[in-house]
Order: sequence, then structure tokens, then C-alpha cells
Amino acid sequence: MELVFDGGGAGGANNWRSQIREEVRVSRVSVLSEALMQALSPDKPETLTDLLNVAVRLESLIFGVAVSEVDYKYKLYTRLDHLEGISSDNHLEDISSDDHFEDISSDDHFEEISSDYQMLEPSTATLLRGIFSDPQSQSIQVQSNLHRVLSGGNTKATAPIGNEEKPCCDDNDRISVLHESILHCIMSFMPAQDVVRTSMLFRRSPPLWTSAPCLDIDIDHFDMDRVKFNKFAKSLFEGRGNANTLDKLRLHSFAIDAAKYWIGDAIRLHKVKSIDFTENTRWEAFYLDPEAISFSSKYLQTVKLTNVIIVTSVFDQLSRECESLENLQLADSTLCSPEISSSSLKTLEIINCLVLNHLLIRTGKLVSLCFKDTRCGCTPKYIVRTTSAVILCDLSNAKSIELPTPVAFDRMTPGCPMFISLTSLILGEWCLSNKFAPLACFLKHSPMLENLDLKLKFDCEAQKQPLQMAEGILFQAKSLKKVTIHCAEEEDRLPVLKAILLANARCVKHIDVKTY
Repeated sequence: MELVFDGGGAGGANNWRSQIREEVRVSRVSVLSEALMQALSPDKPETLTDLLNVAVRLESLIFGVAVSEVDYKYKLYTRLDHLEGISSDNHLEDISSDDHFEDISSDDHFEEISSDYQMLEPSTATLLRGIFSDPQSQSIQVQSNLHRVLSGGNTKATAPIGNEEKPCCDDNDRISVLHESILHCIMSFMPAQDVVRTSMLFRRSPPLWTSAPCLDIDIDHFDMDRVKFNKFAKSLFEGRGNANTLDKLRLHSFAIDAAKYWIGDAIRLHKVKSIDFTENTRWEAFYLDPEAISFSSKYLQTVKLTNVIIVTSVFDQLSRECESLENLQLADSTLCSPEISSSSLKTLEIINCLVLNHLLIRTGKLVSLCFKDTRCGCTPKYIVRTTSAVILCDLSNAKSIELPTPVAFDRMTPGCPMFISLTSLILGEWCLSNKFAPLACFLKHSPMLENLDLKLKFDCEAQKQPLQMAEGILFQAKSLKKVTIHCAEEEDRLPVLKAILLANARCVKHIDVKTY
């Protein structure tokens, strides 16, 4: 395999990169690849992922975000230490004792599962009771059917056939009577393995699991056995008919390249409405390969991605080719896109993400925005915090914004409030910088703001910085009703901050203080 490296910048402060020879970087990729192998499966031939590609992406990321050659080496060694810790973790040993689901397409396995009724009955019965007792159930008909089936009366359960009702089971079988839609509703609360097990209780063709509208496939349910998890998930997707749609896919994987094809099939073949994908956060970020996954879908409404690498082409599809997308959550991920632009997005959360370029958020219908970084430098997987500015643009419909992390504004038109619908605002210490300029800017352009929360750093160095306010700045927060300051108990700046806020936000009579 030929390795091609990005230069990672040129000129000025980036000259150190040009001094590192390509063969040096190749050798470091080799070291990373070996460390990845040892961390993943040192004694197994099946890695289920291209470790060399993972190593190349990891080295390129570190090379790109490092600020000097010393920093580059430090980040490499830190990452190697983390991988060494994974390799010594006994959680990656083969401790799974469940062999039922190596291949769910096998008839032998089906017979083995269906015969183990005693194991399934308590779990299924508990789930049925939970739904029956739920006062918030949205379907009166479901409650009625479940009450009839689960009651201890002598009335036999019946199922409609044409215009008449006929007995469909004896008094001892209270589950088979349920309509397929009710069974699917029950199964939506189960892990995928239990969905398959439960399907074996009913003599239906095709089995119910092949049309289950919700799939929850989690490697944690396989005791981190990647080989068994891969075989199960592969058989599960291969066994579904292409005509069967998916309401929700929750996929928690660990270093398995095939996950990209499962996501792609869910979007392309099964018209999934909600995707929740997590790559185990102890491992490297999962690369969402645009050649294998197309996020172009008119059905997709919710996307949650954790520990992934998202390139520009994927963002473009999410922004421009998902006309129904309303909720987007990105966590512990690497964002390589210059813009999030959507005409349908209503909720956007970016949590603990590495932003490699200036990121412009342009979402006219956005109602809720959260952008924060809660990590600290001692985090084991920590490489670097957000390196580039996030720029806000066109958030006139946003009602709730949470920004503990610094952002910038694309433009502020005099006399034209940018946050005209904003009622709740949470800001970090950065809003007090530059003599309160960021905070004043928000308040000036948020005429409907009612609740303001300020979260100060738990940082002794920050407390040493005096608070000053530029002359002529007025908060002009006529609708502001409540201000809450979150800070350490020994926060020395608190009296000054409260005095400044009360003097300038004159409609606020009291400020609440909550200590860490």
C-alpha cells in the first residue's frame, strides 16, 4: 500500500512540518499500526478493520493539529501510551458465553433458540407488563388488547379474520394473539438479540425479526467479542427483506469496517428515519467513508454520531440532501467541514468535537443549539481541543443556545437582532473576555431573552484576571428575568461580576449563584 501524506500546512509557523522527512512519518505510521494491532487482537488473525488506514489517518490528524515538532512527538507518544493501556485491558479478552447468534440465518440456531422458552419468558412478560402499566401509552387499542390477553379471566383471546373474530390460541398462549404491530412495538424496547429470541416464539413466516422497525445492535451485549458481533450483525442485515423499512437503527460498534455498509444499507434500502451510531470511544474515530455511506435521504429525521470522522462531502449530504433532517448530534468526533447549512435542522448539538477548520453554522430554522467541550487535558484519548473558530450565522429562530465554548458571529446588522427568538442562553467564561464584549453583543441582539446562565471556569488562573467593562456598553436586556452564575465556592470575582450585571441589566433584581 502506498502512503500519501498531507503537508499539513506551509509557511510561517508551519515550517517545522517541511523538516520532517516522509520516511520518518512512514516509520511512525508503522509503529502506530503495530500498537493498534496489539490493542485490538494480538492473538487473532481477524482484525475486521484496516489497521494501516487507521494508523495513517491517526498520524495525519496528529501531524495536522500539532503546533510544533515537539508537540507532534508528544501527541504521538501520548497516543501510543493510550493504545498500550487498551492492549492490557482484559475487557478485550474472549469472555462471551453466548454462542446462539453466530449466524442467525441458520435453521439449527433457530430451533435451538425457540426451544429455550424458559429463558425468554420472564424477560418478555416483564416487558409486556411494563407497556400495559404505562399510563402514557399512545394507543388505547394496544392497552385494550394487552389487558384482554394478560387478564386472568376465562375469556379466550381472539383475533379478527375478515369481519368475524375467531379463537387463535389456547388459554396458555397469551402472546401469539397479539397483532404484529403490537409485537413490533414491544420489540422496539429490546436489544437485537432478544428480538431474534422472541421471534422464535411465534410460528410466523417470515420471522418477526426480519421486519422489526427498530434495531438496537450493541457490541457491549456481546461482551466486546468483535467476531461474534460482526457475524450476528451481518446475518441480521442480510436476513432483512429490502422492502422492510426501519424507524430507528442504534449501532454501537468497535473497530469493524463493515459498520459503514450496515449504515449505508439502513439508509439506502430500509429508509431509516433515525440513526444513532457510536464507535467505542476507547478506540480511534470511525471514518464515515462517503464512498460506502450516502446520507442522501428524504426519510432521515434524526442523526446521532459519536466518535466519528466527518468529511465535507458527508456534511454536504446531511445539509442539502436530507430534506426531513431535524435533529443532529455530534459527539467526540472530528469535523473536517467548513459549514453546517440546513434548511430543515431544528436541533444541533456539537459536544467534545475537534473542529479542524473554521465552522460556519447556517441553519435558519434552528430552535436549539448546543456547542460545548467538557473534556480536560487529562482525558486518556485527548489530542487537542477545538482548534478553530465556530461562526454563527442566521439563527433568528433559535430559542435555546448553549455555548460554553467560544464562537464568533458572521455579521451583526445594526438595528436587526440576530437572535430575535432567543429566550434561554448559557455561556461560558469566554463571554466576559474583551471587557464583556461577547456578552454585551448577545444581549444587545436578543430582545426576547429571559434566562441567562453564566458558567465560570473552575480555574485559579482565571480567577486572578480582573473583571473590567468597556465604557459605553449597555446590556439592553429589557426582557431578562433571571440570571444564574455557576462558579467555584471560592470565586473571588463574584461580587464584582454581580455588581456589573445588576448595574447594567437593570430589570434584573436578583442573581442566583450555584457553586461547584
